[in-house]
Amino acid sequence: MKRNRTIKVLGIIFVVAALLVFINFIPTLRLKTSNMQVIEGQWVNVYYEKEEAAAKDVAQLADTRAGELAKKLGFSKKQNISIYIYDHQATMQRKKYGLIGSMLGLDWYIGDNLGTNVILTSPANPGKAHNYDDNKQAVLHEMVHAYVSIINPRIRLWLTEGMALYLSNGQPLDKVDIDNIHIPTYSETKTSNPIKFANMGGYTFANSYIEYIDKHYGWDKVMLIIKTEDYEKVFGKSEEDIYNEWLKYIKRDRGTRDRGTELLSLITVSGVL
Repeated sequence: MKRNRTIKVLGIIFVVAALLVFINFIPTLRLKTSNMQVIEGQWVNVYYEKEEAAAKDVAQLADTRAGELAKKLGFSKKQNISIYIYDHQATMQRKKYGLIGSMLGLDWYIGDNLGTNVILTSPANPGKAHNYDDNKQAVLHEMVHAYVSIINPRIRLWLTEGMALYLSNGQPLDKVDIDNIHIPTYSETKTSNPIKFANMGGYTFANSYIEYIDKHYGWDKVMLIIKTEDYEKVFGKSEEDIYNEWLKYIKRDRGTRDRGTELLSLITVSGVL
């Protein structure tokens, strides 16, 4: 009798938990909110709520750059890329993580992609951690993710973020003090957790990883590794070998840039320039 009661209680707990999970994810079931309007572009379609001027600004940038990004990634025709712009950051976050999304305290989190769908916080209400231009430019980053998801739907975070940062003009390393910042370890580059990725410096360094492959092996190899993630086949080397080569590259390249900056300073001070 006691055993039956225990089973019944556990069953009730399971049902309640399942119901709570379902309720949480209800906002993710439909990306469109009520009364959304659409701007149809040559390359992308942009859906927006009430902040029309900001949406048109984003749409113009997105459609202007989309052709260039698409062709760089091997697409010659318009793909099914849709951009959903939400007037409030909390709405955008709920479209990714459900009701709990806006309770996570991720002030920096202004945009994402769900496959070929881009979700973005309107530049008109950028949130506490960003400004109008940050949110506007973020659409390019997320568009790259959307295109990459077509090439490889299960691509690792390190590679897709590297591509998005590299092609949308991520921060160059000559503006980063790498001597006083944590460089992601080889094992850390394998994380699939976006919060861990941010905390390990992924958004600072991932673009230089793609930059290294592009400069030393060529864009064709970049596209092959994005598509296959097969390092032995693409490079004839292990993934760890490529990581170690990249590590030497960023340290050597930074050192070269530092010496160049020091030389420029000396020239300026001496009055030659």
